[in-house]
Amino acid sequence: MKRPDPRAWLWMALVLLGTFGGAWALLANLPAETVRDRFIVVPNGWAYVFGAFFLAIAGIAVSAYFYGRATRPGKAGAYALTAGTHLFIWGVIVATFYPVVYLLSVSFNRNDTLAGALPREGDLFVRAGVFPNPADVSTIQYQKVLEQTNILGYQWGLVAVLLVAMVAIVAVRGVARWWHVPAHRVDAWTRTLGWAIFLSAAILVVSITPEQFYGVNAAGERTPASSEKAIVLYIRNTLLVSGTTGLFAVLIATTAGYAFARMKFEGRYGTLLSFVFVQMFPGFMALVAIYWLMVQLDLLNTFTGLILAYSGGAIAFSAWIFKGYLESVSPALEESAMVDGATRWGAFYRIILPVSIPMLLFIFLLQFIGTYSEFILANTLLQGQENWTVGMGLRNFTTGRFDTQWGALAASAVLGSIPILLIFYSFQDALTSQTTAGGVKG
Repeated sequence: MKRPDPRAWLWMALVLLGTFGGAWALLANLPAETVRDRFIVVPNGWAYVFGAFFLAIAGIAVSAYFYGRATRPGKAGAYALTAGTHLFIWGVIVATFYPVVYLLSVSFNRNDTLAGALPREGDLFVRAGVFPNPADVSTIQYQKVLEQTNILGYQWGLVAVLLVAMVAIVAVRGVARWWHVPAHRVDAWTRTLGWAIFLSAAILVVSITPEQFYGVNAAGERTPASSEKAIVLYIRNTLLVSGTTGLFAVLIATTAGYAFARMKFEGRYGTLLSFVFVQMFPGFMALVAIYWLMVQLDLLNTFTGLILAYSGGAIAFSAWIFKGYLESVSPALEESAMVDGATRWGAFYRIILPVSIPMLLFIFLLQFIGTYSEFILANTLLQGQENWTVGMGLRNFTTGRFDTQWGALAASAVLGSIPILLIFYSFQDALTSQTTAGGVKG
């Protein structure tokens, strides 16, 4: 392929900057004619949007012509049409992130109110509340919800280990791709760093106690932290409950799913049908029975009771998922191991579990996320501020005298979503890996 002339690069850059800059200016400086229910209504706004879109496509066509990908105007138009399709798809993807952008906008705003209710000034995106007003950008909302959180010295050390390990994983992956480091070395380093992340996070979650959340009055005496300023405690409680429930779901799924997929026993078909039957009913129908059962077991208002309630609901669904996965794995893997002298348990432990890591992580994440955002059952079984989960803590901002603290609510929601993002990023390679590739020869 012929290398383009440096002047073509310059032309392409100038054309793209000019067209996309013009499209942005066209959209950002539309007049806000009317405001209806906190939404900006621009007459014929669709025409401006399409005009900016076609202006961007024209810029892509011209830059493709100068760059050398399209030597004729017809080919430049076809190339621009394809690029425009991709641009439209990316626009739809970006639009789906609007709630996240709006949440961040509210959380970084100095005023404790919705961004859409602020004085409308600046370009369209600032006036509409999509982006915060640069003059009002502040971290005061985060300071407000964290000011009565007192982290101990060794806990800051665990946080440092956690952050360093996550940065190290990103660095190892980048260096491995750049320098073509052997895969087994990358896996060894990643596994070690992963254990460091897991252990430091587990110790941090277990070590945080409700006594670390307090304020100091004018007399220098400690006072219990107000409910809207203990979001870290709620995150800790949720991580403890959701993490333990996810581990229980994996244990239940691996044993029950393997038995249903590989063993033939009396009552197998009826048990599977009962699992399907149980899944037909929504979980909240069992609230009264679960509450009565926890009262009888003296587990009301305890994390143990909530974990058992969540784990019981995970049996049917997790077992069905793992059973379906194992039925797609060739039994020849286990048969070969048992021919070599392994027991059924040995074949399960040494063969089935390693090749099932992506599915086990999926089951863990599915149960973790489901319980992380659950509210009804937690609100039924838990009482007292020190036992609240994230959902119960966030609800506190919308009731009583806190019903207008939208900035603090947004900041707390952002803090509460960070563990989910970190866990997804940490597990993304394992979830997409094809560990069964090459497992059976022939």
